[in-house]
Order: sequence, then C-alpha cells, then structure tokens
Amino acid sequence: MEKNIRVLIVEDEFFTLDMLRDYLEESGYKVSGDAMSAEEAITILEEGQTDLALLDISIKGNHDGIWLAEQINKKYRIPFVFLTAFSDSQTVRSAAKTNPYGYLVKPFSQADIFTSIEIALNNHNKFQAVQNESNKDQENQIRDSIFVKDEIGFKKVFLREIRFVKAYKNYLEINLAVNSQIIRSTLTDFYQLLPSENFIQTHRSYVVNVDFLENIGGNFVMVSKTEVPLSRGFREPVLKRLKIY
Repeated sequence: MEKNIRVLIVEDEFFTLDMLRDYLEESGYKVSGDAMSAEEAITILEEGQTDLALLDISIKGNHDGIWLAEQINKKYRIPFVFLTAFSDSQTVRSAAKTNPYGYLVKPFSQADIFTSIEIALNNHNKFQAVQNESNKDQENQIRDSIFVKDEIGFKKVFLREIRFVKAYKNYLEINLAVNSQIIRSTLTDFYQLLPSENFIQTHRSYVVNVDFLENIGGNFVMVSKTEVPLSRGFREPVLKRLKIY
C-alpha cells in the first residue's frame, strides 16, 4: 500500500460514512474529507488534497455520484471507485461511461474497500505512466522538426536533415539535401532549437550539422561538399567537440 494516500468519502448515509472512515483509517489511509452531496465534495476536491475518491452513486441533492465522477474526470484527474446499493444494468451502464477504477455493491467489507483502492491506485499509476510516455513522444516529435513557410503553405523540416544554417542579419538560410529554406530568425534563437549533440557553431554566421561534416581545413569545414567558414574564435571549441587527435 502507498503511504499517506488521502481518500475522499462521498456518502449520504451516516452509518455507511462512519464505517468507511473507520475502514480507511484502520487500513492506513488518510481521510481528506467526507461529503454528503456533490457540492460538498467539489469544495473538498478544490483543496487539492485528495488522491482517490469513494463515490456513492445515489447521493442526495441536485447532482448524483455519476455527475460528480464526470467533474473529476474533467478537472481533478484522480481515480475513483463507485459505491452503490444497486447493481441493475442501467445503473452499471451509466456508471461505466465515466470509466471508474472500481465498482462496489453494498454491503461491502473492509477487505473489499482495501482491495478496490489498491487496484484503483495501481491501475491509475500505470495509466499515468503510459500517458507521460505518450506526451514525451509527442514533445520529442515536435522538438525534432519545424515548419517553414513555402510557396503553398508550411513545410515540415526535420532538424536532423539540416546540413548547415547561414545567417543574414535577421534571416536564416537553412541548407537541406535538396534545397534551401529562408526563415526569419536570428541565429542565436534558432541555434537554441537545434539538438546540441548534432550541431555546432563554426562562425558568427554559421552553424553546421556534424553528421554532414566531411573534413576540416585551416579556416573552413567541409559540409556535404560545401565550404563553411571556421573562424578563429570558434576553431578551438570545434576541434575539442570533434575530438581531434
């Protein structure tokens, strides 16, 4: 069991609420609050001190537990387990649409509560890990490319395909295998977008992709059969980076 897990109880029967509080505390959880209506539950959720919620579906008031589950999905993004005295197919179908992490039919035991919470937390953590990896992949895809304006719109350019970049004041020429693209940017700003493991500055107006670097002269480097200036101030960092022996 994870330590210091904070659980919100949403239940409008006093006896069941007290029983749940006892079950949770005896099992080592903390109770972040208890609510007898969806409105009271929202107030507690807004405090940001809840890791999981136990939701009675049939709470009294203007909104039921299913409505509350929808709000949790939209805003609070924590796992929740439904509690209900009803197991009819309509109730189950309505509850299932909110993607709960568990569904317990009353009466339930302390073991039922403990097992449901632990499974819910485990599944939620796995889901979050998958989401984080997916977000990282999307971020990496964005960082790996840019879109530059051409005659008909915007063209995707993969950063690894850039051979070198040449600056003309506030404009840059991006040299690619088949053509060149002109964009409005300073070399300093654009250089920060480029992956440091692939690109190095050789001159105040040039940045080159070391993957396309063929040889080094006294005051130039050869990049895909094109001479690119290598100025005195950048020569030593370039040689160190390329591990010249």
